[in-house]
Amino acid sequence: MSLQDRSRGYEFSEFEKELIFRRENTGLVQYISKDGKLFSLNPSPFFESMKNEHFFAESCDPPPNNTFVEVEVSSSDIAYSQTHDGFRKYVLKKIGGWKSFNPSQLSQRQKLIAHDQIIQFFSQPFQRHDDITDRISTCAALYAFSSPPITDDVGGVNAAILSKKTQWEAFKRPMNCIPREFFQSDSKYFYCISAKEKLIHHGKSEEINLAFLNPEKLMADIPVVIEDISIKRVYGIQKDDIEDNRKFITAYLIDSLMIKPNPMETVVRQVTDAVYEIRDEYMRSGISPYRQNLGDAIPKLSASIARLHLDAEVKPDYVKKVIDLWKEMHRRVRYRMGDSLSISKYYEFSDNTRKLYAELHDIYGKEYPIPMQEVIKVTSLKNDTDFNHALNELVERGFAIRDRKGITLLEKWGQ
Repeated sequence: MSLQDRSRGYEFSEFEKELIFRRENTGLVQYISKDGKLFSLNPSPFFESMKNEHFFAESCDPPPNNTFVEVEVSSSDIAYSQTHDGFRKYVLKKIGGWKSFNPSQLSQRQKLIAHDQIIQFFSQPFQRHDDITDRISTCAALYAFSSPPITDDVGGVNAAILSKKTQWEAFKRPMNCIPREFFQSDSKYFYCISAKEKLIHHGKSEEINLAFLNPEKLMADIPVVIEDISIKRVYGIQKDDIEDNRKFITAYLIDSLMIKPNPMETVVRQVTDAVYEIRDEYMRSGISPYRQNLGDAIPKLSASIARLHLDAEVKPDYVKKVIDLWKEMHRRVRYRMGDSLSISKYYEFSDNTRKLYAELHDIYGKEYPIPMQEVIKVTSLKNDTDFNHALNELVERGFAIRDRKGITLLEKWGQ
């Protein structure tokens, strides 16, 4: 079902219902004229306004396109626009001012469903329900709920699905809660669930979520090991119940995407300690069937679990939960090392990465926030490609953490 085809109240998220049914002159700006003077207000990025009205910035500058605003209407008139089959009548509202509006406040006001119901939805393919399937289901939910950008780069969660074909098909089943528009490459929130690894270009997406079956190259934030889990078949009434629940989960998901929690603003110490913890445990394994992103994973997953709770603030308990989930998945990974490669082989530093770490460490040492402009100023890597590759290696290998402001070096492994 397309997000534009929704008509029943329960199919809309909380902030959409507020802007559609209860709040006037508030919404997402969509320019009609090139200069932005004439525009419409949609209730969300995912649904066009059902109200037959346009707005005109008569005595003020127009609000920025694709931003949520509340406008001050000074007058209104009946107007007509030409269509392919005649004319269309609408209300033209002239505005004298506007102010920014944060829809995440509405998303957090009331939860459509409980957290346990969400996890239960993602566990519906499994034959049994216990601590292990609950954790697997939570990892699947973290992928579905994505992560806002922690840096100036894209957000999203990458999942390595370590599984056989039967369990892989079962993993995909509850992912139908993700709107089909989000699987289009030009979507702001882009998802790709594939049995074969693909090279994905960023394009215009703000968040990119990749889930590949038994990947070799993907730098994953979370492994999801489900190859030994028994799968159940779903028939009749039970299948209808799952479909009904899916609509609530989709509405909840849309609410969550409006929330942009940033763990690097609230739980930096906990995130730093957690990165050390998963890096040390992963590196001690010696071999692994997948590649782990050691520096970005904890910030991303912590933000995703905050979204899962419709919480704009990442709390210490969320970081602890993420560590527990990752450790459980890593413990399960260690039982399927048949196709594993040496960690040291693909976690070796390139010459440029080694140089970047040494240049920054000599001046700032470890665990000191370094503004990005200072990083660029200090380094001798002046070629953008060389610098970005070295920076990504530092983070992915767990020797740095990054956010929108810059990076923080971590102590080398084994010291």
